[in-house]
Amino acid sequence: MRLGIVQDEPTAGNMEANLVCMETYARQAGKNGLGVDLLVFPELFVTGYVPALWETYPTPADELAWRERLIAVARTEGIGIVYGHPSWGGQNGEPRTMTPAAPAGEGHALPLYNAASLVTGDGWVGTYAKVHLFGREKETFTAGADFPVWETPFGRISVQICYDLEFPEAARVAALNGAELLVYPSNNMIPYARHHEYFTMARAMENQVFVATVNRTGRESDIVFCGGSCVAHPDGTWLIQPVFQAGLYVCDVNLDDRQRLDEAVNYLVHRRPETYGALVPSVP
Repeated sequence: MRLGIVQDEPTAGNMEANLVCMETYARQAGKNGLGVDLLVFPELFVTGYVPALWETYPTPADELAWRERLIAVARTEGIGIVYGHPSWGGQNGEPRTMTPAAPAGEGHALPLYNAASLVTGDGWVGTYAKVHLFGREKETFTAGADFPVWETPFGRISVQICYDLEFPEAARVAALNGAELLVYPSNNMIPYARHHEYFTMARAMENQVFVATVNRTGRESDIVFCGGSCVAHPDGTWLIQPVFQAGLYVCDVNLDDRQRLDEAVNYLVHRRPETYGALVPSVP
């Protein structure tokens, strides 16, 4: 599989400009360009990260329109696309109509999720709702509650988001459910620039999976995003070392490499789950 990762800066709040940017990258990456199979964009790339900077508050109809537009370019270019966006459907897929209950932000209703979706030319594969919300994200978004693994033409993929990377339980659940590639659209920021580098490699090695962290660049309000997108092989080497310039980066991922790893450090086989009771306390 040829994997493409986009490290760039969305235009805060301008959904149309960001979709045009995504279509441009998809054409560069697709069958008439670099021959990428799966293309990944950062967290909330459709809207930008800070809700206060959104020019208009996106609607469930907008979410469906983004999806259909990206399915169309995926079909034309023969690729799969992972993209970060706000979602009213979460993992259910279909955005729900907003109701007056539980207002969020500027009088809009929850549940609104910080989400990432995977589409191909055949349609929508799945949407993941971020489980571990960071900082002020809780003021706008509702947390998800599951770590799905999707069967795709590119292998078994789990999409998680940014801060989820820093919780080993999330990646381990996906690996135990058969994931071969973990993809993390991210909006990591200064002063946490090195965190995701360390965690990307650790999650790959401890779970014997490939891990791609796809971060953005630029600035919104007082937040400076740090780039550093990277792809780790489960043997502890980089397929794409942390990079800091905006652009499209490509690597080849051979999922069969997972069958040739050192059996002496087969962490999934050598687990002792009967000793890990403290990780999941019983409910009173």
